[in-house]
Amino acid sequence: MAVRADFNSYNDGYTFLDFYPDERRLRVTDDPEVPGYDHPFSVSFYWDGDKLEHGQREFVGIEIADIRRLHDEDLRAVAYLDLPLVDIPERGLYKVSVADVLRKARDRTLVSTVD
Repeated sequence: MAVRADFNSYNDGYTFLDFYPDERRLRVTDDPEVPGYDHPFSVSFYWDGDKLEHGQREFVGIEIADIRRLHDEDLRAVAYLDLPLVDIPERGLYKVSVADVLRKARDRTLVSTVD
């Protein structure tokens, strides 16, 4: 089952993918443990703050300062997290990985299907 997500990317490269956009959740940033990966300041991982406080990690989003500077190693780190698949109906995407969404955005092949 895929998670409903919102995706936005702007001309300056700022990009975010937000899980559970219709739910009010405390979203906090925290770098996940990914072997061999040094987290750049330009990529922020967001987790459910209430669950994180109790030692549980539930991913709720990712923010990238400039999608054009997202590297393959960043995409490998995202894939390593084994996140749920996402549905982004406004973009015509269903059951796709977070890494694939970000790759398409970086490669500028992710376009809106809505006018």
